[in-house]
Amino acid sequence: MNRRAAVSLFTLAVSALAFPTDAIASSSLQKTVKVNGTVLSRPYGVVTSDGSQQTTFMPIWYVGKALEAAGFTQSWDGKSHTWTLTTATDGDFSEIPVGSGSASIVINGKLVKKVNTVVKKDPAAGANAQPTVYMPIYYIEQIFQAAGIQTSWNGVTWSITSGATNPVVFGFVTNYGGSTDSLTDLEANPIVTEFSTFTHSITASGGLEGTRFTQAGTYAQQNGLAAYITVTNMNSTTGDFDGTLATQILSDATKRQALLNNMVSLVQGTPFAGINIDFEMLPTSSRSLFSSFITDLANALHAAGKQLSVDVPAVTNASSAYNYATIGTASDEVMVMAYDYSYPGGPAGAIAPVGWVQQVMSYTTTQIPPDKVLLGLPVYGYDWANGQTTALTLTQVNKLISENNITPKWDSQAEEPYFTYTASGATHTVYYENAQSIEDKLQLAKQDNLRGVALWRIGLEDNEVWAPLQQYADGN
Repeated sequence: MNRRAAVSLFTLAVSALAFPTDAIASSSLQKTVKVNGTVLSRPYGVVTSDGSQQTTFMPIWYVGKALEAAGFTQSWDGKSHTWTLTTATDGDFSEIPVGSGSASIVINGKLVKKVNTVVKKDPAAGANAQPTVYMPIYYIEQIFQAAGIQTSWNGVTWSITSGATNPVVFGFVTNYGGSTDSLTDLEANPIVTEFSTFTHSITASGGLEGTRFTQAGTYAQQNGLAAYITVTNMNSTTGDFDGTLATQILSDATKRQALLNNMVSLVQGTPFAGINIDFEMLPTSSRSLFSSFITDLANALHAAGKQLSVDVPAVTNASSAYNYATIGTASDEVMVMAYDYSYPGGPAGAIAPVGWVQQVMSYTTTQIPPDKVLLGLPVYGYDWANGQTTALTLTQVNKLISENNITPKWDSQAEEPYFTYTASGATHTVYYENAQSIEDKLQLAKQDNLRGVALWRIGLEDNEVWAPLQQYADGN
């Protein structure tokens, strides 16, 4: 539970909903949420009675985003809304009267506040809006203040002032064959603050196949981490990403709705923070279909108190199936897969040359707010020989170097290490990442003030790459 020195974890669980939409008299007016002087959102607030007096309630999703901007990690499992604040000092919540209400706010196992909530549709979600939970701002403001975060509410604008938060280090966790090795590696490296379990894929009917990695979800809940479930368009027969399969589903209204509903159901009532979408190899013709689906999925997840993370291929212009601007507007974070510049089956070369990554980020940050962008980092290598390509973990790369007494070279243009060796009469060329090449790309993430970085994947890296990642996570 205690992942950092001099860090306190405040866990707030909100349960039991009150005041269904048809049982309250309320008015919805647009409000403003500001964090450190910058407008974060303009949600609709509901002005209604909390049981004793008139007060303003806001959709729980917007409240959660404000908390995240102030340094909290939060998730909603349908019964409890859990917020985690990391701070160097403990908050003093003893002065907050517990009061009465149908929902309980519990901090570190202690009941601090009871409040009433509102359930109604969010006007901002449009015609297809689903009922969502609204939280009373006044009492959340009290908790902020007790935690040492400056906040004010004047009935129109909610202003929050907090110190700068450190960047996110996100990792993908696998469960191949039931193995927990990737999760064990995650547990050994607590600088990873968000992760996604790579466990599910779509079916032709709009269904999902896969099994929740419940052990990972429990770990996230116990340690205050945001954990997602990745859903891909991998074809179970071929094992490859199938753009045609995804397009067929998204172009069929019934299958599309089934897929959307299944994704929401997958995370509803669980510790998982939301869904991570990894639909690859989509044809350009499906650009509008995919954009529309992402927008509708985001609205549905947000209504359920969950979040949407989307993986997109690295591009430098708008001529692809992935509308960066639309995806960035709808989703909570976007992971740009800035790797595989040189790929299996192609010519040997750098996996993520820094000049190309810089071009990708230059385009990305004109389309998506930098504070939503995760720069994807590869932590693996490729071995090319005789027209074949083998993926290598960095530990396997190090073993090759040692066994063959190799002195790696440095590609100064790509800023990436490589070497060649001969085996069974064939010349092999290996490009890979190391601590220096990762550090060079972390500098780009710093320069662009990105939300953070994402590692593909946990378990492929070696111990050396964690040093620059630790410095980055610490804000250095």
